[in-house]
Amino acid sequence: MRNLKIVGVSIFLEKRKTRLYVGKLSRIQGKLVFAYDERYFTARHVLALGPEFPLTQRKFESEKLFPSFEDRIPSRQNPAYPEYCHVMGIDPKENDPLVLLSTIGHRGPSSFIFYPIFERQVTAEELIQFRQRLGLTTREFASVFELSQSSLNAIEKNLATGKDLFKRLEIIVKFPTVALYFLQVNGGYLMHDKLNAASKVLRKAQKGSHETV
Repeated sequence: MRNLKIVGVSIFLEKRKTRLYVGKLSRIQGKLVFAYDERYFTARHVLALGPEFPLTQRKFESEKLFPSFEDRIPSRQNPAYPEYCHVMGIDPKENDPLVLLSTIGHRGPSSFIFYPIFERQVTAEELIQFRQRLGLTTREFASVFELSQSSLNAIEKNLATGKDLFKRLEIIVKFPTVALYFLQVNGGYLMHDKLNAASKVLRKAQKGSHETV
């Protein structure tokens, strides 16, 4: 989890028995942008995230971290600051407000919870390396993992964009158990030697991985 890049912050309102999704803080063209989720406005007993976030407006932009968010991050003058960072797995010199807010500032005196949004996209290079480790052609890989060969070719050439497709490939590439399942289900598309070789690669990866993100 700590090795993943944080690209945004999901914010939740924690009630006695449930958590309600409030909205998202992200960085867009150098600015910090917070947007309430549309469904939050229709939920019962909701609270404004802070005085600068009235429920009469959905989207907010700022050149720097909003005051209500800044208040969630412990002061660097606090002697315990390095320990806070150590516990959350970040460098005490970290300056990215998205990282700080979603780690050492994730829980505070209010009912709002700040949770990191991680970058979730397998790269073309990772995909090609994974396919080659399995010893599969693009046609074979597409058949085994139930993809269209044209989509696979486009992804490997950095020409595709499809969020759902990338999420699916991320799961296949990063979780050997999932990839092995597809290989067992669709192994009929492969020659016996290729099936055995690919299975060995995935079983070895399965043993060497706790499959955590």
